[in-house]
Amino acid sequence: MNVVPALKWFHNWVGFVISVSMLIVLTTGVYLGGMDMLKRMDDKGQQYVPLTSEQKAHVTETLFERYPEMSTVRFPTEYSPYVEIAARGHSIAFDNDLNELSTYKMRDIPLYSTMFWLHRNFLLGDFGKYLNAWASMIGGVITLVGIYLWLRVRKTFRLKHSIPSNTKSSSLVKSHIQLGLFISVPLFLLCITGFLITYKGLWTGALKTTPDSSIQYPISQAKDWQSQIQTAQSVWPDSELVSISKPRQPRPDPKAKAEAPKKPVDAIYSYRFNTHNDVWLRQADSINMNYDKGTITSALLHSDRPLSGQIATFVRPLHDAMNMPFKYVAFITVIALIGTVILIFSAVTFYRRIFKKKR
Repeated sequence: MNVVPALKWFHNWVGFVISVSMLIVLTTGVYLGGMDMLKRMDDKGQQYVPLTSEQKAHVTETLFERYPEMSTVRFPTEYSPYVEIAARGHSIAFDNDLNELSTYKMRDIPLYSTMFWLHRNFLLGDFGKYLNAWASMIGGVITLVGIYLWLRVRKTFRLKHSIPSNTKSSSLVKSHIQLGLFISVPLFLLCITGFLITYKGLWTGALKTTPDSSIQYPISQAKDWQSQIQTAQSVWPDSELVSISKPRQPRPDPKAKAEAPKKPVDAIYSYRFNTHNDVWLRQADSINMNYDKGTITSALLHSDRPLSGQIATFVRPLHDAMNMPFKYVAFITVIALIGTVILIFSAVTFYRRIFKKKR
């Protein structure tokens, strides 16, 4: 079998088979992206006023004591001009005087929760999660095959064909080709990063680093937020401290047998910084500090990571825009919208050509 006809068959038939799963992922992605943009556009009526180290210490101590179940305190920034404390799917916003402004809970928005889990696992638990991952991987391969077929078969690019002039199959196919070329690279990245988010073991190892024991960091007072925040800021004086997070606690296993109490573990807090304002990824530079001893256990700039680590750091942000600017959220939301349109066009034309001919 000739390579081009074989790839056409793969692109058409396999693409048609996974089109249902891809349509679910892309349409829910449009919804989730739109909700993320609406949330980011809400400045809670606040104007950006930077906090001093003393104010950040007061905010951190007060909010962690007031909300022990929450995991991260975020300080005001130009793109998010209010104080916030957050945990997974739950956040509370405050002004700089710690007056509560609003509360957000994902579970209080029924449609959002449904759309999120449809996007993640088709509401099918672990089976749906892995099904989604492999459908995403195949979708990425189909995207590459589409690019190759265009390079081999199509010799021209017509911008006017991007919008179909009518509902005929020929017009829909032309639109499918042109729009597909526009979004091919970002769509491929969304597919591959979606697969990698499920199979974390393929890339999270690149994020692990061994602290350099030869570096002598300044020591701060034990269990003193102001001293420790000032110490962390002194390591990178030109960087902006934007958040502090508690150490992650393993989820209790209800099936596990009761064990003897373990020795308390020191609390290692993560201090996140924005060092390079011209770099898209935010909070990419971090300092880990032992709260009980006042000692810095590690300090790592994104630029100091090996290339593999820098690439791995972008896996999730490229997919869901976590810690990425508003314009990137808008960009991938538009990509998902165009991808939805392309899949609808291809499904219609494929159905007409294959199934209607048999009638």
